[in-house]
Amino acid sequence: MLFPKRKHLPLKTVYYISFLCFIVIPLLVVLLVSLLILNQQFKKQALENIRRAQDNVVTELKSDINVMSMRLFHMIYTNNNEIMEYAAGTDNPNVNIRYDFEQKLTQAGNLALEPVKDIISVVFYMKSGRETYFKSNIKRSAEEIKAAPWYQAALETPNSVCVGSCQTMQANDLYTGGRKDLLVLVFALSPDVTTDRSGTIEMVTFWQYCRAGDRIREYNQNYNKGLNRLGITIIVNEEGETVFATEEIDTRDGRYVCVESPVELVDSVWYVRTYIKSFELTGDFRRVSGMILATAVLILSLAAVYSGYFLRKIVKPIEEISGGLKQVEEGNLSVHVAPKGQSEIRGMIHQFNAMVRRLRVLIQEYEERVRSAEMTYEQFFQALIKREMTPEEAHARAGGFFADRYCLLGLWVDHYPAGESETVCLRLIKSFERNPRFASRCLAAIEKPAFIYIFYRITETDFTSNIVKMTEEMQREATKEFGVELSLCIGQETNGAAGFAAQSELVERYSCIRYLKGRHAVTDLNREFAFAEKVLQASGGYRGLADALYIADEKNLLQERERFFSLLNGGEREENFLQAYAAVLAIGMRFDADPCGFTEIFGDKYNYIEKIERLGDIRGIKLWLNNYFAWIMDYSAAKLNAVETDVIVKAKRYMADHYEEADLSLLQVAEYVGLNEKYFTNRFTKEAGENFSSYLTGLRLQKAKELLKTTSFKIYEIAGMAGYRNVEHFNRTFKKHIGITPAQFRKTM
Repeated sequence: MLFPKRKHLPLKTVYYISFLCFIVIPLLVVLLVSLLILNQQFKKQALENIRRAQDNVVTELKSDINVMSMRLFHMIYTNNNEIMEYAAGTDNPNVNIRYDFEQKLTQAGNLALEPVKDIISVVFYMKSGRETYFKSNIKRSAEEIKAAPWYQAALETPNSVCVGSCQTMQANDLYTGGRKDLLVLVFALSPDVTTDRSGTIEMVTFWQYCRAGDRIREYNQNYNKGLNRLGITIIVNEEGETVFATEEIDTRDGRYVCVESPVELVDSVWYVRTYIKSFELTGDFRRVSGMILATAVLILSLAAVYSGYFLRKIVKPIEEISGGLKQVEEGNLSVHVAPKGQSEIRGMIHQFNAMVRRLRVLIQEYEERVRSAEMTYEQFFQALIKREMTPEEAHARAGGFFADRYCLLGLWVDHYPAGESETVCLRLIKSFERNPRFASRCLAAIEKPAFIYIFYRITETDFTSNIVKMTEEMQREATKEFGVELSLCIGQETNGAAGFAAQSELVERYSCIRYLKGRHAVTDLNREFAFAEKVLQASGGYRGLADALYIADEKNLLQERERFFSLLNGGEREENFLQAYAAVLAIGMRFDADPCGFTEIFGDKYNYIEKIERLGDIRGIKLWLNNYFAWIMDYSAAKLNAVETDVIVKAKRYMADHYEEADLSLLQVAEYVGLNEKYFTNRFTKEAGENFSSYLTGLRLQKAKELLKTTSFKIYEIAGMAGYRNVEHFNRTFKKHIGITPAQFRKTM
């Protein structure tokens, strides 16, 4: 444990620790993770840009290679090898004959190659050693060309195109009119006797200017000028030898990152490589991260300013109030705290000082009573609750007990440890005395396990709102300190001893209304007496229904349910609501005798008044009650072990109450039961025997089947009631799982 004595740390220290743990550290962690993610994203984007640029180069290269390979074949084979015949005729010692064939070759070549402008030259290398040029003359010696790997590869594979390349290092160094740093592709084909019937030509070569070189040169120039982040691009062959490069670069330099894309040639593979310095890949990231860091520093600075203000205006004044409370706890009632800080804090300090003064007066009055009376008021009240004394006797012996107006409060304690109800109640009463209103106006006595009577002395006009406010404070403290829940019934205002017994019976009788109101229920008989009386009287007619559900008697349940629904069919809307409340109340009172309790059936307390009012009409009420009875029936029949399956029972209950919501999700249910989504999924599948989706679908289809059997709702209405927005989807799902459509199912009933 990081701070074993954290409960005893000063408030200022706790604030600093909380500020560091919940603001500074999370912000720094989020900042660090964000920067790491951004770094990867920017780097990935930079590499993606380089690959796209390489794809452009690769596309142009492949396009040129494919097109020119076909043009070479076309030129050779067109018109029954006409061009090859003319080219072979130029290998003649007779000048006139050679001239005639050169003219014919030029004419036929122009027809075959128009309108292609990127072809630099077509060269025919004769076996005799003579060379014939069409278009430009190539300024490379025959020995140099014949030694090239592509030339030798073409010789080894007659009638196949081999691809080579050449880069111009100077203007006009390859052909007249050529520029520096041009990428020239060479396409070579060595004809056999079927192609060159004269057997004169050794090699036919196409020399083509490739625009991919211009693109690479443009990329490299713009990179050197800082206009792009595409690095230095070159082309190499399979042996790693440079095919084309406009810039010198030391590829052994460890600062460079290499990105490579292959280019499939006819007989080999080239690689388009890009070299870029590692830090340039994340140049944009550094600029963005700088802005993010500046923003983070600004946020932390503002947080520091806020922290100083919070300490000065809130934390320090609260520490002074805490110090004053400690002095009061030690018995010093002369303490006074100087008001300071925020307006609400100053108001709190004024209230504290007023409370201390009031306590001083109350203690003086109490001590005076003790000195003058044989019993304290608290002892009188306990004796009244235990029937050891009548109200008249108490009035006679302590005339001031019933001097003021008063009301009785009934407080039920739920979720206490087994066998510790009285101990918990005693500790609760002790904790209640820390509440100023309770300490100044209330007396408490335990009437039975888990039920506390409170005598509230009325000194104001709107006393019920103050009682509710006091109870809410007590409920929060009880849940936080003891893990129990409190439900309250506020008795009617009365005075004198005569009405005491009747009011105590009234509070105990109508405390059962808590079953309808959910967690931390508050029932005010000053305002709700007529409603409580009607519901309680009507609940007597549903004891048979409650008994049938409790013992899982299906036969009697069906009879009682039909009788109940017949009452609903003939009643008005408000009367139907009342009957539904009464049925739930009867079930709650019957199951209250069960060791598991009424709450454990559903895994939580629900406000049935709000839930039933939301149903709207008789059809909604009957549908909901059908589900409600079915769930209780399943519980009574199966006797589920609530200790081991309480979370799953709560989840199923929640799904049964919300299955009609089309957007009900696994995450929503997991959050409701307070479990991690993944853990909840595994646990649900293990304990329920099927996964969440399958269970929800089965639940919805079961409800749909009941509606199809027992109602005349249209199919699309039933689809909506069963949680499906789309009736077509409902029909498909129903047929997939049931085997027939909803309409066919209804006809079979």
